[in-house]
Amino acid sequence: MTGQAATTQRRRLIGAGMLGAALVLGLAACASAAPSEDLPDGVSVRLVQQRSDVALHQAQVEITNGTDSTLSVEALSVSDPRFESDADRVLQRTSVIAPGSTVGIRIQLPGPACDVPDEAASTVEFSWHAGDRSGVARADLPDALDFLPAMHERECVADALGDAAAVSFTSFEAGAGGGVGILTLGALPTGAGGATIDAIRPTNLLGFGAAGTGADAALPLRVELAAGDTVPRDVEIALEPFRCDAHAVQEDKRGTIFTVDVTVGGEAGQIELAASPDMRAEILNAVAAYCGFGS
Repeated sequence: MTGQAATTQRRRLIGAGMLGAALVLGLAACASAAPSEDLPDGVSVRLVQQRSDVALHQAQVEITNGTDSTLSVEALSVSDPRFESDADRVLQRTSVIAPGSTVGIRIQLPGPACDVPDEAASTVEFSWHAGDRSGVARADLPDALDFLPAMHERECVADALGDAAAVSFTSFEAGAGGGVGILTLGALPTGAGGATIDAIRPTNLLGFGAAGTGADAALPLRVELAAGDTVPRDVEIALEPFRCDAHAVQEDKRGTIFTVDVTVGGEAGQIELAASPDMRAEILNAVAAYCGFGS
């Protein structure tokens, strides 16, 4: 072999070796970014529902980054047999979590699946990046405030009540009745029957005067929904505030979400009935007027 041929051969061998090394490095890089079903070491998750989440039927997945690297979280969903579908994050964006920090990612809760026990378990899945590592984590999601069983039970009672009647707050008249105003609960029976709207309970902000202001008080309603009954019902409820506290009204989150006692199919239960956003604003403005805020 001539000197020139030998040189060419050596160059080919070196080139092949460099290519092989590059392939090995490339495969290693791909392996470091491969999806994993484990949470990154030092990362923890839990499910919570704040007062501000209730009316919007939302919750939050709190992710705590206990690592030394910034953690980025993109797609995220929660699965639970008590939901009729997966719960996805409300805002589709990247959440950046600094080392030692906790971020709550808000999810929209689906409707209930009522053929499963109230006691079940949630699982969270999300894609993440931290430095030169990335993956897709899937992990058990603890219900830190234990709110899901009660919420699931109430929503399934509400579904069953819906077979007998459509129930909602239909109107609010500020100042009527000499108090904050008159809130009207409407029931539109389907004719199926088998249900009763028994009573309504006060909120943290609003009661019903002498008719029911204690912590466990309930204003009787006694709306019977018999088989064959399709006559609409309206029940007027006079509202009075527990106290005139401007801060309580300004910071209110649940003051217009009422617990209603019902009986469906012979079983006692409760549902939560919320004023619409517009009606909520009207009620809070009426409380402010009644209490003389700003006068």
